[in-house]
Amino acid sequence: MRKTLTAIVAGSALALGCGQAMAQPLCSTITSIGAWKAAGSCDLGDKTWTIDSTSASLGDSVQTLFTLIGDVFAMQIIGFDTSASAGAWTVTYDITVTDPIKFISDMFAGADNPGGGSSLTKDVSGDPGGAFTLTVLNGVENAASEKHGLGATTLHIVETFTVNASATLLSVSNTYLQKTRAVSTPDTLALLGLGLIALGAVRVGRRRA
Repeated sequence: MRKTLTAIVAGSALALGCGQAMAQPLCSTITSIGAWKAAGSCDLGDKTWTIDSTSASLGDSVQTLFTLIGDVFAMQIIGFDTSASAGAWTVTYDITVTDPIKFISDMFAGADNPGGGSSLTKDVSGDPGGAFTLTVLNGVENAASEKHGLGATTLHIVETFTVNASATLLSVSNTYLQKTRAVSTPDTLALLGLGLIALGAVRVGRRRA
């Protein structure tokens, strides 16, 4: 019995070590587009953010800021603007919720553009309700920059933003709300049944011992 337990513990330790080696970096360590591209993906709580591509004009030194507060998680892109000339940038990325009982319920687009002179477009796919587009013109956030009633576990976002030569676009933001799925009665009974089976197995083992 002890040999069996030792083997199980050793196997678990090996599996844990492999899992840690394969784990994604934390998004809190990703502070630039270049670092995000180098990592490919990063984890933020129970979310995985994967960058697919960026336009050449969105340099590696452009800052990124990932946050998670309660059920609100976000990514902000900062410091790409040179107000002396017009600019256009594109970044494509995916968000995946790894917790099986959580889902993305709401999405918000934002642009910090004092004085106007910019546009932000997010083409989003992956939601069960179908693809949609969010827009923010001249930094004004309204109904066109929000989407509610989502049920997604993975979203694919193609984000394009531009700024006029005489304007300043300080940052663009991507904010999401998550919710918890209601556990159905059959699922609850199944979990209870598994618990009772496990308890019975433990009792049988004790009697044999």
